[in-house]
Amino acid sequence: MRKKLGWLALACGVAAASCGSPAAFAATAAKTSPTVRAGMAGASVENNNKDIEKVIADGMRYLGTPYEFDSNRSTDKTFDCSDFVKWIYGETLGIDLPYNSREQGAYIKQKGDVVTDWHKLKRGDLMFFMSYHGSSASDYKGIDKSTARITHVALYLGDGKVLQTYSVNSGGVRVDSIEGTHFDYRFLFGGSVV
Repeated sequence: MRKKLGWLALACGVAAASCGSPAAFAATAAKTSPTVRAGMAGASVENNNKDIEKVIADGMRYLGTPYEFDSNRSTDKTFDCSDFVKWIYGETLGIDLPYNSREQGAYIKQKGDVVTDWHKLKRGDLMFFMSYHGSSASDYKGIDKSTARITHVALYLGDGKVLQTYSVNSGGVRVDSIEGTHFDYRFLFGGSVV
């Protein structure tokens, strides 16, 4: 009997809260049903992981696609870095990312998911980089990364690897390791699209 009354109280509390403000509903749900909320969050994370894996699989189909600066956003014949991530997120998940890497960086910052240590990024996060100043860490000493201009974006694959395109000479879309390279030193921040 006690169990039945508990569920009845929960149902009444949720029904009353749903007629009130969203904050009241959230407060009622938080007090009465943490396991249900955790289960929902788990399902959401699982769905996000599946979506990310789809984006990465789609991106891998374009390995070797030639690089072209300011490429045509309506075709997949060539890509620049921002066109590439815009294309695969749009094609796979229907997410229309902004046109260039600076706007895409602003989009991630607006979401509030900014990570400044690339070792803490999750698979599928976007990574933003500043201009090339050289191949050693000392070439980047003294640069205020909080004000540096974004010049490149890539998709983090995990384990220090990125899926990206950055120059004609690089061979187009490719997978690179970044640890100890100029990409490691140029990294500004990253974050999740989904």
